[in-house]
Amino acid sequence: MHVKQAPSSEQASIEADIRELPRLMGRVIGRLKRGAPHVPEPFQEAFEQGGCGPRHLPAMMMAYLEGPLSVSELAEEIGLSVATTSLLVGELDRAGLVERREDEQDRRRTLVTVDELVGRDVDAWVQERVEPLRRTLERLSPEARAHFMQGWRVLDEESARSAPPEPG
Repeated sequence: MHVKQAPSSEQASIEADIRELPRLMGRVIGRLKRGAPHVPEPFQEAFEQGGCGPRHLPAMMMAYLEGPLSVSELAEEIGLSVATTSLLVGELDRAGLVERREDEQDRRRTLVTVDELVGRDVDAWVQERVEPLRRTLERLSPEARAHFMQGWRVLDEESARSAPPEPG
């Protein structure tokens, strides 16, 4: 007969955290998503005319924050396949919200940037979306912030190991 050992205090602490994390993550991600999907009014018409929707916003946000990026770099940033990202970028380009141009250093690469005419409106929208993240990081000490970011990077790695690949 095998007698089950009581978990160590560290293991019990991990198990308690495992029970709490899905609730916290669900609430936080839900709130961030409720704020993020709306299409900013200044380019709502372009979205509608170009057949774009909330699924296009992460590509536009990353092109603004990190651009210019190649389509494959943008795909990596937003966690989608190159084919899916290329489709999103094409639709955003037709809507006049991003620009695609040939990389002068490597003509095989296409670079994506937010169109200059909508850049100011995108800036206001992006700043509104990242403000809760900014306030959170500002409340943490540099050491706590480093641990927080390390935890998210580890979670990203571990979730990538068990997630099925994105179709396309």
